[in-house]
Amino acid sequence: MIYTSLIYAVHYVVKIAPVIAIGILVTNYAVNIGLMRKFDRLVLPISKRANISGVSALSVVTSMFSATAAYSMLSEELTAKRVSEREVIATTLIGSFPGILSHLFTYFLPVVIPILGFTTGMIYICLRGLVALIKTCFGFVLARIWLGGDAFLPDGSSAHHQAYKPDNGSVSGNRSSAWNKSVKTTYRMLRRIVPVMFVTLFLVALLMERGVFQAVSGIIEPVTNILGLESEVALVSATEILNTYSGLVLAGSFFDASVLSTKGVLIALMLGNVISFSARFAKHSLPLHVSLFGPKLGSKIVAINGAATLVLDIVIIIALILI
Repeated sequence: MIYTSLIYAVHYVVKIAPVIAIGILVTNYAVNIGLMRKFDRLVLPISKRANISGVSALSVVTSMFSATAAYSMLSEELTAKRVSEREVIATTLIGSFPGILSHLFTYFLPVVIPILGFTTGMIYICLRGLVALIKTCFGFVLARIWLGGDAFLPDGSSAHHQAYKPDNGSVSGNRSSAWNKSVKTTYRMLRRIVPVMFVTLFLVALLMERGVFQAVSGIIEPVTNILGLESEVALVSATEILNTYSGLVLAGSFFDASVLSTKGVLIALMLGNVISFSARFAKHSLPLHVSLFGPKLGSKIVAINGAATLVLDIVIIIALILI
């Protein structure tokens, strides 16, 4: 059990640490050579409307390509005390919809639609996008309430311009100096992040090995019976808990065989997402957020994002049942 947990923790750290390192390194290098100013056309409108700093707004844009890189940017800003914890929480929520766009061409279009079919697949994608969009709007509201006008400077210049005035030597041609500075910053952050991530992953893996999260799946069938849903709905949901792709494939096969309707497939997949959310967030989100933002703030970010997703998924399931 301990050996398996260690292997899992090592495997995940080896897989995700390079992504974090690249995100931190590229971002710092871009900052040190003054490249941040090139993104003003995208960053400034977000900063103004949400009252968040320029770098926080840039992390929202970055989440369209890599959520991990976006979180790394926020972590560095928090460590440098250029953003508050509230701004970090609000920004992670705002990045929900841009974040789901990053999966559009890598998961939703090439995987979901071929398995579920165009109509059912598109409806499922739209539902997931709707959940992310509502979370983004919620993040905007929180940012405007919590931050007021503090994060965006009254003279119209974005906060990251003042926080990140590039070294004149670096901009004028000494790019090697900017690179060396970026490498040192990346090393310092990884030295803090990787050990925490490994320990958190190891503990989560131990709990999974003991069946703590799997025990939750036992409530699926009674729920589907109470709601009067097909038994196949419980089977798809339980399979999705173990593996998302397997749940999709099973749902697609039931749909092709006319065992489940479009409505049944959507309910099954959304219900599986609800039931498995605790295991999913503990397995993937918690280790990353704790390693980047610390146990207290990292757990708070995961809890808020997870609770928002959970509530919205439940609302959608209820709506689908009543239709």
